[in-house]
Amino acid sequence: MNWVEIHRGLANSATMFVAILGVWAFFLRLRSRPLDGSWFGAAVIGELLLLAQFGVGWVLWFQGMGSVLPRPWIHILYGVVAVITIPAAYVYFSRIPDAKVQTLAMALTCFFLWGILLRSAQVVYIAAF
Repeated sequence: MNWVEIHRGLANSATMFVAILGVWAFFLRLRSRPLDGSWFGAAVIGELLLLAQFGVGWVLWFQGMGSVLPRPWIHILYGVVAVITIPAAYVYFSRIPDAKVQTLAMALTCFFLWGILLRSAQVVYIAAF
């Protein structure tokens, strides 16, 4: 298994994981429950997954694979946004006193991140054709 396959597998896993986090947070909001420790633990696992993908992406970049992409800086931008979104949202939204609003905000953040991950993968697939 080479680095490109590992990066692609991590991207697929992260995309599905973040979508599940968003649905989970939205489900908690529908039930009028705040985010619990299980959700935050899963968010940490998702962030570690994104950091691993980011690290493998940099390995590929330094091996010269960045030249394969039509717009490599856009791909890097999406990677940086993907890595900082969950921690930044947590820091920002943790100040909200209403737990229901915080739950909805984190669900929307996960859906935003899901879109970023889908768009980042689309940049690669466009480059392949």
